[in-house]
Amino acid sequence: MKKFIRSALASAIVSTAVVAGSAQASAITGGDALNQASADSILDIVFVIDTSSSMWDDITAIGTVAQQAVQNLSCPEIDCYIRARFMGITGTRGTVFNETVSSYVLALPATPLSNSSEDNGPAVIDLINHYAWNNDAVGDQKYYKAVVTIGDEGTEQGAPVNQADYDVAYAANQLAISTGTLLIGWVTDDPSAGVTQLFDTMATGGSLGGYAFGDTGGGYIQTVNGSDIQRTLEEILCFAASGGTTNQDLPEPGSLALLGLGLAGLGAARRARK
Repeated sequence: MKKFIRSALASAIVSTAVVAGSAQASAITGGDALNQASADSILDIVFVIDTSSSMWDDITAIGTVAQQAVQNLSCPEIDCYIRARFMGITGTRGTVFNETVSSYVLALPATPLSNSSEDNGPAVIDLINHYAWNNDAVGDQKYYKAVVTIGDEGTEQGAPVNQADYDVAYAANQLAISTGTLLIGWVTDDPSAGVTQLFDTMATGGSLGGYAFGDTGGGYIQTVNGSDIQRTLEEILCFAASGGTTNQDLPEPGSLALLGLGLAGLGAARRARK
């Protein structure tokens, strides 16, 4: 299983951030660059979560620290500017996950909705296709876009995991690759059988359900009760803002440490610079 690795020596960097939103949307901007103009990279990232009752504790845990994670970020190898959005699939809960993929897509002119239930796979497809990705990088700045899909059941029609899950997960995987979208699968505690392999394969590649999945450049992570959720969010943000496993511009760190955090792993062993 792939593991997320980062430099053991992370320097403290001043960060600035602004929270913007409305009754229907909540976007958090931040990062560890002084401002967007001085950033090495710009990241648009959307966290989408299954808002069914089994996920309420996870929604609360993430929502409690989301703003602080984005605004107080300190990445070891890059100065980044981040625009983060947090969505439920068809339901809302709390002050951070206060909009849905469904409402977002249906508000767009003449846009069909792929997903009508609490299914992560179609939600990923809808976001990749219809989210307002904004590549406004200038000069030598890098631009990255990422979707983090969070759940404890299958990607289609809940549990059990079956061929329908493999079909939609493969469609999401291929779309992510073709559009250059980093896909990160995040499984929470007590997942249904087969979910960990499904989310991992959808993001990082492998063989499943008769399909040969490719690597989206993203990763996989699993948290359990007691995990440090703020640090988990920070690691995801730094990983994606550095281009995930697709980035060839940053050198391999000289000193690496595997993260604990009770994680099953986040696929992000950064490739060395060519």
